[in-house]
Amino acid sequence: MKRPLILIVDDEENNRAVLESRLERRDYGTVCASNGTEALKILSDVSPDLVLLDLMMPGMDGFETCTRMREITKGVFLPIIMLTANDDKESRIRGFSVGADDYIDKPFDMDELSARIGAMLRIKDLKNQIEKKDVEIKRLSAELKGRYADMIGTSAKMKEVFEKMRGASGITSPVVISGESGTGKELVAKGIHYGSSRASMPFVAVNCAALPKELIESELFGHKKGAFTGAQSASEGLFRAADGGTLFLDEITEMPAEVQAKMLRVLQEGTVRMVGSVEETPVDVRVIAATNLNVEECVKAGKLRQDLYYRLNVLGIKLPPLRERKEDIPLLARFTISRLNDKFGKNIKGVTEEALEAMVEYDWPGNVRELQNVIESCYAIPGLEAIDVKQIRTQNLFDHKQSGSGEDVMRLSDAKKKVLLEALAKTGNNKLKAAKMLGIHRSVLYKMLERHGIKE
Repeated sequence: MKRPLILIVDDEENNRAVLESRLERRDYGTVCASNGTEALKILSDVSPDLVLLDLMMPGMDGFETCTRMREITKGVFLPIIMLTANDDKESRIRGFSVGADDYIDKPFDMDELSARIGAMLRIKDLKNQIEKKDVEIKRLSAELKGRYADMIGTSAKMKEVFEKMRGASGITSPVVISGESGTGKELVAKGIHYGSSRASMPFVAVNCAALPKELIESELFGHKKGAFTGAQSASEGLFRAADGGTLFLDEITEMPAEVQAKMLRVLQEGTVRMVGSVEETPVDVRVIAATNLNVEECVKAGKLRQDLYYRLNVLGIKLPPLRERKEDIPLLARFTISRLNDKFGKNIKGVTEEALEAMVEYDWPGNVRELQNVIESCYAIPGLEAIDVKQIRTQNLFDHKQSGSGEDVMRLSDAKKKVLLEALAKTGNNKLKAAKMLGIHRSVLYKMLERHGIKE
């Protein structure tokens, strides 16, 4: 283990020699300076773990030396213990004000000095550990924020999704996730994977519709060199790339029938056969499949093999479209703005009441993804402080006009009323908390409650 390095700064040669000898005997490394200027030069070349700094020195005294040391080591914790023969309260106060961490009087007891040094080094070690933890927490926070940015919601339907995700994370069986485009199917798959015992292993995602039909088999199962025209080198395939982890197959219903048959065999046998090979290679892969279509209808229409569906659908998770959980829109908008403020270095305060009402009224055919795009495109407006309905409309983001029939107007009014009632229920009828949840001022909430006939 590396010995702690102590910088001794004292203009008296005898003092330096005594300290150096005694500290070396206590298993400390030492480096010495006879004045402040020399100490600063040493500090620019090496990184000591602690400084013993004499207060009274000719030229640059201990106060100025300490001040300069703090400038050089800004952002790094370097314990500085001042050594003084002058037991003066004002000097101590001044020393602490320029950055000293401790004082010890000359002549000092070596056991006491050693104890002070040990205490300071332990504090330094703890600070370093805390800084490392902070860095790790920030890294994980950013990683999780990126992974689960869309996984926001307190509605009953989202709570049911989260509950199923927790259940799926505790097993290794296949899962089928269904839901419209933009509802966050891949995010759910990632959430299941990273919440499971396979979290440290690969998560591999592929969109079956994006792969050419003639290449999908080799992409999934791999191929030998020369297995087909253009196969100039071997490929391990996505199953082997995901070995030990999770393979996410989006748009599973677009997989050709002959590949579905081979997929069924992989799930049953736990082995894959590369294109152009006769060897079976064992793989340990959890498969999570997803589709934006009605799975049962796809089975009936022959787009998905019934036996493959039964093999995959050990656990099914259906994601609700945003129009069926409009009470989550204020929270989603607030979270998206917070994330985009960080991303673009801006400080947009939120959305106005009118903009929020427009968002709640809109049916969001593109779901959460469309909501995020709507908000993000507003960030291109110079000097924007808050997103209001004017900015949203001028961006032509609501091109899918809502019907103006009396029935639709009533439906929109009911949706807004539902959002208000949900917020009140979740906050125990606390108006201030409900307003904060919705991202609006309390006075605005009172107006909305009155407008929708919601009594105390």
